[in-house]
Amino acid sequence: MRIRIALGTAVAVIVLPVLLFAMYSIPAASARVTRHQAISQHRAVKINSKLMSYAQAQKVAKLATYSNAVAAQQEATYLKNVAFLTYLKDVNFMKVVALQRQQAAQQAAAQQAAAHPAAAVVAPPAPAPAPATGSSDATSTNTADWACIRQHESGSNYADGGGGAYQFENGTWSSLTGLPSPPQDYPASVQDAAALKLYSERGWEPWTTRYVCGL
Repeated sequence: MRIRIALGTAVAVIVLPVLLFAMYSIPAASARVTRHQAISQHRAVKINSKLMSYAQAQKVAKLATYSNAVAAQQEATYLKNVAFLTYLKDVNFMKVVALQRQQAAQQAAAQQAAAHPAAAVVAPPAPAPAPATGSSDATSTNTADWACIRQHESGSNYADGGGGAYQFENGTWSSLTGLPSPPQDYPASVQDAAALKLYSERGWEPWTTRYVCGL
């Protein structure tokens, strides 16, 4: 009996310190592990502050310059395309305007021709009448003086658009004949008669070509 009590006391004395040591040592180890992990993590995020070499800096600068040049070239190409498209639009617009004006002019000419059929037919140039022997400038236009006036005024063209063979002004023509202008729409005989009437009133003064003809 005494032996059993002694053995129990010995086991208690040995096991109790071991248990206490184990209990107090586990938190310390855990704390060391946690502290070690924290230190390891802190070291993992360490910033590398190593400076760039001169060659690397040059390479980066060249890449930046090239990138800027490419961007500028792309922008210039885009602007050229936009300008070209704008030019094409302007050209097409001008063509449309010109076509519309041409059509309007053709319609106006057709309307005028329908309203004045006689004006639409252009009479061929009448040949200059040969000077008649014994005629005077006051009685006939078949003289050398009148032939010279007609030649220098219109090339002896009774259908000349500037006012016929004698280049009458519209107001003068209307006051002489009472006919609507233009004079070139009327035959040579009517224009000759108007020229003789004007000569009887004012002589050669209305024709500036009189100086060329020595009149």
